[in-house]
Amino acid sequence: MQTSRLELVRLDKSHVPGYHAIWSDPFATRWSTHGPCETVEATVEVPPGWLELHGGLRRGFLGWVGTWKSEPTPEVGFIFHRAAWGFGFATEALQAFLGIFWQSKPQFDMLDAFCDTENLASTRVLQKCGFELMQRLEGDYTLPWMEPSLRHTLHYRATRGHIGEMSNHTARPDPHEAAGA
Repeated sequence: MQTSRLELVRLDKSHVPGYHAIWSDPFATRWSTHGPCETVEATVEVPPGWLELHGGLRRGFLGWVGTWKSEPTPEVGFIFHRAAWGFGFATEALQAFLGIFWQSKPQFDMLDAFCDTENLASTRVLQKCGFELMQRLEGDYTLPWMEPSLRHTLHYRATRGHIGEMSNHTARPDPHEAAGA
């Protein structure tokens, strides 16, 4: 799938260096319960999904957006290389991913997302993509590298028909997929 600036493709082994560049960065991974990965082998164990490649003159691994867990409600997450922060890539990628998700997963009408109460950037991305705040969970997880280590979570939810059509970025099918590549 392509947007005006991004191409979303499934991860494969060729993406490991870019994926590891993000997951080995303690600052970029500070909100993840997984934390940073010290080795490439540890990075490969992080749940796979989709990634975005810059669609302009410079192509490179910018980040990951995808789902894991499907029962009772799938959960979406995303992480981006610090060099990609502040350019709207996360919002654009999540909007495109939502279109893919709703189209390819007709059995689901809801999609959950969770983020730390202090992770304002992710909160803004979720809100811009139409996710609604469901609840605030107090002291529900621990991040030993953060202060305070006992953290609070915001639970967001998107529903089918509410956000899939909200994208202001026109998505185009991946020409490689259409060709069966």
